Amino acid sequence: MILNCKPSIKPFVAISDNFVAIYGTWLTSNVKVLFICVYAPQQPANKRDLWEYLLTILGRWSGEVIIMGDFNEVRFKEERRGSMFHQSGARIFNQFITTSGLVDVRLEGFSFTWSHPSATKMSKLDIFLVSDGIISLFPSITAICLDRHLSDHRPILLRDIQLDFGPIPFRFYHSWFSFDGFDEMVAHTWRSFTHTDRNGMIRFMKKLQDLKAHIRKWLKDKRENLSRLKHDIEADLRDIDKELDTGLISDMVLARRLDLKGQLHDIKAKESVDFIQKSKVRWAIEGDENSSFFHGIINKKRSQLAIRGVLIDGTWQTDPQVVKETFHNHFEKRFNKPTSVGPKINYPFPKRLSRDQVVDLEREVSRDEIRLAVWNCGDNKSPGPDGYTFEFFKKYWGIVGNDFCEAVEHFFVNGVFSKGCNSSFIALIPKVMDAKLVSDFRPISLIGCVYKVVTKILASD
Repeated sequence: MILNCKPSIKPFVAISDNFVAIYGTWLTSNVKVLFICVYAPQQPANKRDLWEYLLTILGRWSGEVIIMGDFNEVRFKEERRGSMFHQSGARIFNQFITTSGLVDVRLEGFSFTWSHPSATKMSKLDIFLVSDGIISLFPSITAICLDRHLSDHRPILLRDIQLDFGPIPFRFYHSWFSFDGFDEMVAHTWRSFTHTDRNGMIRFMKKLQDLKAHIRKWLKDKRENLSRLKHDIEADLRDIDKELDTGLISDMVLARRLDLKGQLHDIKAKESVDFIQKSKVRWAIEGDENSSFFHGIINKKRSQLAIRGVLIDGTWQTDPQVVKETFHNHFEKRFNKPTSVGPKINYPFPKRLSRDQVVDLEREVSRDEIRLAVWNCGDNKSPGPDGYTFEFFKKYWGIVGNDFCEAVEHFFVNGVFSKGCNSSFIALIPKVMDAKLVSDFRPISLIGCVYKVVTKILASD
């Protein structure tokens, strides 16, 4: 069991028959951390006693937690091979993890941590369990299963690894609507464009690209001002609280304090809106975004979906360039145009479209149809390369609607998307709980708004 970190903790130690606990303060962030290294007993009754004892310890601890070691238990049937899976033991173990509020760090590399000398039996007995706060402190935390060599257990390594898979693409956030002056900026910027492309689709895409640059610059200045304002408000509140502690209470001071708290609440509410949009948690209600449970859901989801490496020919690779090339080559082979000629159907179809149906299919698309298709799309769907959501187009339809319609009309007149206007992001979704191989992921396309509207109109005809 290995923890890959700098020696930046001032520790105290407690030793028991089945675990060693080290607790102290993580000096770099001044956070209290409890490390527990476990070697669980074999007997089910003794294991239950250990889980209950650990729950008691965790209930008395007010800081962050990392529990690691050989738990001599698995969570799911897939974590055993060649030996019997005990449903009751797994249920009690999972109940312990749920009750303690810990997160099972996804194990990368090999799937099983223990193997019988004959290699006919294998199990995943060694894991890391961490609190949500650990994931917040180390967003890129990951666990990797290393080579076993002569031992029956594989060492597992917990580390915070920073990987750069390239620049983060532009993405529109709904919180921007609430910034003072944002509506005026969008309207003024859009109307100031003088693009002269005859191709309506190209012209629209260029305007969206240029608007991104203006939005980024405008938001950078706005956020800097908002950060300074937040800092000043917090400083003023501290000064007022000091006055109140000394007994200097007046209606003016209390009114000022109430006003400052309202301003601070508005600032934090804007920040929280982005968390809800990022999390894609549909059941979130007002107030959830400030709870540790809500942030735990976001952090756990990010940790589970993040791709930090892939198993290639039995070797775990984390180099971003190698990982990207491996995925690219895999899906390029799958989706290449087939070289062989497919079967042809030589059969007369007696059913034909009527003249009225042909006329209806070939008629020009109306702007009412385009607008209806836009309004039938969800506001907060994952955006494609353009980065904009449908809520943006709906809100500013009076400004951008004419250009949007011209872009859609261009397709129905010419029957094709202009080069670069039908590009999409490929998102990789794990097909299994513990995805390690390239084949464990399925691709989905995140397409742009114009593409979505065109397909929706075609599907509705």
